[in-house]
Amino acid sequence: MSTIKNILVPTDFSAKADNALRLAAEMAGRHESKLIVTHIVHTYYLVDRGGKQIIGSETVQQSIDLAKVKLEEIKKTFQEKYNLQIETLISTQGLIDSINEIIHDEDIDLVVLGTSGRQDVKKFILGSNSYNVLQYSSCSVLLVPETFKKSTFKKILFPVRVENELDQKAELSLLLAQKNEGGINLLGVADADGIAQVRKSYIEMRKVMQLKSADCVSEFKLCVDSANVIVETAQDEESDIILLADQDENSWKSFMGENFFKKIINGTDVPLFIVKSKVAKIDNEPILGYDVTLPVPG
Repeated sequence: MSTIKNILVPTDFSAKADNALRLAAEMAGRHESKLIVTHIVHTYYLVDRGGKQIIGSETVQQSIDLAKVKLEEIKKTFQEKYNLQIETLISTQGLIDSINEIIHDEDIDLVVLGTSGRQDVKKFILGSNSYNVLQYSSCSVLLVPETFKKSTFKKILFPVRVENELDQKAELSLLLAQKNEGGINLLGVADADGIAQVRKSYIEMRKVMQLKSADCVSEFKLCVDSANVIVETAQDEESDIILLADQDENSWKSFMGENFFKKIINGTDVPLFIVKSKVAKIDNEPILGYDVTLPVPG
């Protein structure tokens, strides 16, 4: 059975990060999870004959000191309000390096990240750290729109579209339903070319729900654009969360065009739980800040 025992919340102390932290704390309480809150202090480096040196080290230290104060306030507030086990961390590595390092060191099951909600594709791609975390994090990710103010997931939308991660999605949907006293909407979606395989997977998932005696309704829709169908279903059913798989779209990492994930992200203000299998840690030298390499005379 899937578990959510360690939850990581990166914060920049913005309103959207605060909202994600609130929801993560609610989840941590229900799942009896440890909550880890991290802030990344951006650093810049100069590389010259003397080696790599931090630019503006005093400013960086001031940022670290300020972050420590803010994180301590968060820890105190959330411990008192939610009675949680909370740890705070500060990193000066890059965003993805920092997150993946914590994922592996702390055995993180879920990264919860605040987003601005619906926005056009160009703005989302060019200005969003959440898309990079979604791409490169080493475990599952929950994207929480700033406009989402609920505390529980009573209505769980479980689309069946591809075969990837279906068993894990099923386990997580059952876990969420149990912890939130909610129900599952099993939605099979396929175009004419993929209907046979998707229907087979859909029937298998429906049997799993029946065997687990889950509170589940199911429906199968033949469509041309599965992303739009999922968005419309989430809206019609007033879903509280949508479970998607990392491989729901083989080309979802493409920056060109309106692929499946971008359509979902830009079509709904419902939290998106993207299920990803944990990947093994790769011991590479982390990328620290940004390098500005100067020519050496001679």
